[in-house]
Amino acid sequence: MIGQTAQNVFIKVYVIFLMTIYFWIFTVAGLVVLGIGPSLRAVTEMFMDNQWQYQNYHLKDAWHQFKTNFWQINLHAWLFLGILALLAYNLYLSTQIKEAWILIIQFVIIFAIAMAFSLGIFTLLIRSRYDVSFVNALKLATAQFFSNFSRLLLFLIMTIALIMAAAKWPGIILFLAPGAYIVFANWFSRKWYKQIDNFLS
Repeated sequence: MIGQTAQNVFIKVYVIFLMTIYFWIFTVAGLVVLGIGPSLRAVTEMFMDNQWQYQNYHLKDAWHQFKTNFWQINLHAWLFLGILALLAYNLYLSTQIKEAWILIIQFVIIFAIAMAFSLGIFTLLIRSRYDVSFVNALKLATAQFFSNFSRLLLFLIMTIALIMAAAKWPGIILFLAPGAYIVFANWFSRKWYKQIDNFLS
């Protein structure tokens, strides 16, 4: 029993490690700016297709997925990243204003940042799992965002916790963080997948 448990843990860590290494290889191949979106999509699709079957993770297959719809995926990725950058800059500017009313504005901006980030991740997962257009995936992601506040709060708290852990131990970013986050986000969305599957059936 202990041996089987240890083997399962090792396999999961190994798959997460592979996903993370592939992510960084493709991010660098895309010169970071053009690589981060397609690389995230490629490793997400690989995990959706193979889960913990580590024998099916091949660099050649991942490279093919990375190149598929390269420019379209970049456009969608930078749409979310651009919105996040704009919101973050506005939040920074708001901290320069020393008035009580600005707290309301800051709350709205923080909510918008949380929503834009969540929609970006949820859209990525939905498009990796289902053959749907970007617009329809965005609609489903928006519905997921508003479907369950407690689960959304858990998602955001775990995201912040992972960021803090990566900041304290930078090695996590290099070897585990991207893959682990995809696995976590996919696990978090499993109930939403069931609702979509029931609707489609």
